[in-house]
Amino acid sequence: MSVRTTTYSYDLVGKKESVVDEILLLNPDQTPMINLLGFSHPVTSTTHTWYEDETFATRATVTTAATAAATSIIVSDTEPFRFGMVARVNEEMVLVEISDPSTKTLTVKRGYGGSTAAAIAKDAIIEALFNEREEGADALDARYKPRTKVDNVTQIFSDTIDVTGTAQQVAQYGVEDIYMYEKAKVELGLALQLEKAIINGLKFDQGRVRQMRGMRSFIQTNVTPANAPISVDILNATAQKIYSTGGFSSGSKYAIVVPAKQKLAISALTGDKIRITQAETVRGQVVDHLVNDFGRFPIIMNDNLQGDELFFIDTNRIAIRPLGERSFTHEMLARTGDSLRGQVVGEYTLEFRQEKAHARIKGLQ
Repeated sequence: MSVRTTTYSYDLVGKKESVVDEILLLNPDQTPMINLLGFSHPVTSTTHTWYEDETFATRATVTTAATAAATSIIVSDTEPFRFGMVARVNEEMVLVEISDPSTKTLTVKRGYGGSTAAAIAKDAIIEALFNEREEGADALDARYKPRTKVDNVTQIFSDTIDVTGTAQQVAQYGVEDIYMYEKAKVELGLALQLEKAIINGLKFDQGRVRQMRGMRSFIQTNVTPANAPISVDILNATAQKIYSTGGFSSGSKYAIVVPAKQKLAISALTGDKIRITQAETVRGQVVDHLVNDFGRFPIIMNDNLQGDELFFIDTNRIAIRPLGERSFTHEMLARTGDSLRGQVVGEYTLEFRQEKAHARIKGLQ
């Protein structure tokens, strides 16, 4: 007759141990985005929501050519313009008398302020300057631009370590503790899964199964299909797009994230409008920096990107955030047989603010 008993270590089973620091130190070359951003403050819901404010646009494009005598100008967007707004197109000033968003048409007084009316070509830029104000006039009607609601969901990352009693006793060359060795491998694998989700994730929510939205999915406005090798002009044009949308505002901290193929191509660039310098960035890594008219940006190599793309991101507008206290932790599981078992689990989401402040180049050769 045999009697089976199970002995638990009550000092270990069910006790959670944070492994966040270990995740950050594992391998920055495999998880450079996590290494660049680190982990931020926790969220409190599986659907994390934030609101973004934006000032009124100040420019639009003329979508239909107009003669020098025309008083109607069709534009790409009427948001910048309202009654009494003085605008400039080429060398001419116009006074907006009617702004009709339904037809995207401005009714204007031409040759305002002594300027000369001239033909307006398609794709010309029309820029709102200021409101015409008469002395003693009543206050203008207030304008309100509602804040935009943006959200993302949390995603669970977990795996199990299971080492038999025999494996724990068999000497293995170079491995002092087989369980800790397997635990480190699991942590590395989960960190890589989180890294890939941050970059590639598509939002998916079926209640108990959730997947976060990643950076590539978030960036929609400043996407440049290059269909050419990387060049000084492409990099500068991308930086200019971000600048035009107000991206390089106070407090921004930009980085260029590239796969190995494009990193080599950037390193080979020469020209008087760009230069490459080397300096230390986060966590002691020494990286190249690209210097152009818009600033100095670290070039972070990340082969979790596609080989034909490049991200230009503001790291101060991006955060990797755990759900509550569910940052990466290790926990021993109860013994149910002749093995030592544990699991590593974490639940995270990506907060990606003001996507117009970021850019992506795709189709690089």
